[in-house]
Order: sequence, then C-alpha cells, then structure tokens
Amino acid sequence: MIRRSADEIADIVRERICQCSGDEDQILHEGLLAVEFGVSRTPIRQVLQKLAYEHLVETRSGVGTIVSPLDPDARAGQTAALRALLTAAADCAGDGEIPIEGRLRLETCMTAQTYGGPEDEWYFRTATVLLQAAASLVPDRILADALRACFWRHVRWRMLDRATDRVGTEADLLMTLRQIQAERGAAQLLRKLAAAPL
Repeated sequence: MIRRSADEIADIVRERICQCSGDEDQILHEGLLAVEFGVSRTPIRQVLQKLAYEHLVETRSGVGTIVSPLDPDARAGQTAALRALLTAAADCAGDGEIPIEGRLRLETCMTAQTYGGPEDEWYFRTATVLLQAAASLVPDRILADALRACFWRHVRWRMLDRATDRVGTEADLLMTLRQIQAERGAAQLLRKLAAAPL
C-alpha cells in the first residue's frame, strides 16, 4: 500500500465529493479512510478539517462528518457569489503580470484537454488546475480562501450537470480556457474568468 500525504488524501477525497450525486448524506468515516489510505486518524482529521474549511464537508452532532449538501434553490446566488469573488480578486490582484507559477498552471490547463484519462477525471483535474491558478493570483489569503471554497462548490454543481450535459459542460470549460489563454495580466485574467461560462 502506498502511504499518501495529507494533501494527496485531501485531493482524492475532494475529487470523490465533487463526483458524488449529492442526493443523499454521504458520511465520511475517519476509521475507514485511515485504513484505506494506510495512515493514522490524525492525518485524516487534518484532511477533514481542511475540507470543512472549504465547505465541502460538515460535522453533524451524532452523525459525524458528512458531505455538505447542495441546495438547488441557492445555486444562482452561489454562482453570483463566485463571480463577485472573482471580480473582487481582480481588484486586489492589481495590474501586474501573472507570476510564472500561475502561468505554468494555466499552460497545464490548456494542455489538459489532451489528457487521456476518464472524462470526469479530465474535467475535475482541469477545473482544479484552473482554480489553483486563479487563487494563486490573489494576494489576500482570506479572499483566496473564500474563492477556493466558492469555486469547489461550483465544481460540484458542474460535475452534477455533466450527468445530463457532458458535452455542454466540457464546451463551457474549453471556451473559458480559450478566453484566458493569451491573457498575461492577473487582474484581466480574473475579470475574464468572472464573465466566462465556467
């Protein structure tokens, strides 16, 4: 069994959460996750705390840690919040160029469309890299953290959309990538993301 770091475990659990249907409460058992990943409960608790900070999971008294439910009635407001956070991030980013780390992440996004893995995995990984690139451009950590949490919720919604419109969700993500491909300025890129068909 390969021993994984807490960050690697968080990535795997995050992907599972984003790919689940969300129809029922999904309970995440510390003990089962510890056994699955060959680690003690301590790193699992760290992972669950990180995911709670991102609002992907929540702890319920008498139940344990569950995947945070998605509320269809709140979706429009959540999408508006994501766009507002991207706009606020653009205001904070200033007029500087995209740092090399962010540029490399974006280039990874652009080449990811040729990735040969399962389509859901492609979509999730590309959206993840796009999120990391966007968040890396935000100098304010609180705003960057809020952007990440809001973006993860958006990814969960889009993964659900894929069940009925795989072509449309992929087309939207590819169009977003094309719109930002040549952008060199951090603020301009974040503003384009705020207006893009994520």
